[in-house]
Amino acid sequence: MKKSYFFLLLLLAVSLLAVFMPAVPGPIVTEGINSGDVAWMLAASALVLLMTPGLAYFYGGMIDTKNIISTMLQSFIAMGVISILWIVVGFSLAFGDSIGGVIGNPGTFFMFQHVLDGKP
Repeated sequence: MKKSYFFLLLLLAVSLLAVFMPAVPGPIVTEGINSGDVAWMLAASALVLLMTPGLAYFYGGMIDTKNIISTMLQSFIAMGVISILWIVVGFSLAFGDSIGGVIGNPGTFFMFQHVLDGKP
């Protein structure tokens, strides 16, 4: 059986890119940051993170018993892949400089570069 090393090489490439592009911020500007907004975003993110095991159990209940472990594992792997994609390009697509007013420039905050440099 031939093994595929694509995902391992992709993870290794992203890890090496993170080593050579360290996100060391300068002085952090906290003026204009509302602590209530930050607390709500942290709470909402924690609730979404807790939702993943629940979704895994839900999917596991809809299938045959011999496939439960693999189906639940797919939910947890998807959580990790989505987290890495958010760090690499997702944040830039959501909050980067506008391209035609539709989507953000993926190079603006690539790998969280320059996120803490400006005012909120």
